[in-house]
Amino acid sequence: MKKPLFLLLPLVYFTSLTFGQEKPNTNEYKNAAIEIITRKTKELTNLSDRIWSFKEIAFQEDQSSKALSDYAQSQGFKVKRGVAEIPTAFTAEYGSGAPVIGILGEFDALPGLSQKAVPVKDPVHDGGAGHGCGHNLFGGSLTGCSYCH
Repeated sequence: MKKPLFLLLPLVYFTSLTFGQEKPNTNEYKNAAIEIITRKTKELTNLSDRIWSFKEIAFQEDQSSKALSDYAQSQGFKVKRGVAEIPTAFTAEYGSGAPVIGILGEFDALPGLSQKAVPVKDPVHDGGAGHGCGHNLFGGSLTGCSYCH
């Protein structure tokens, strides 16, 4: 347990140095981010809920892949579908130059995790696939990063 604590202490110190000092425009950026999140919350929640409803397992996420890649394209991303000879895999690029930032947004459901949208175990179909893993959130929230440009 000493190793995680050892790693945590420098992180806490660095974080306090970085975020403890107000930088010019910090409030401007913070307010812009809050405005974007507020404006897009319903849209991105609906996208996440759609992915939840599809409950498609790995390599069979046809509807999920289409919903996410179509959304990315509608937000100005250059979308390439069928990446690495996987029909449901896609890349979405925005901008050019450096730095290049890559983000993995999983969106597959897992076998055996069928679940109604309630906080207790209550499967839609016993043994069916579902999103107990949160992958329905990853794709939508990461696609929502398009508003950070």
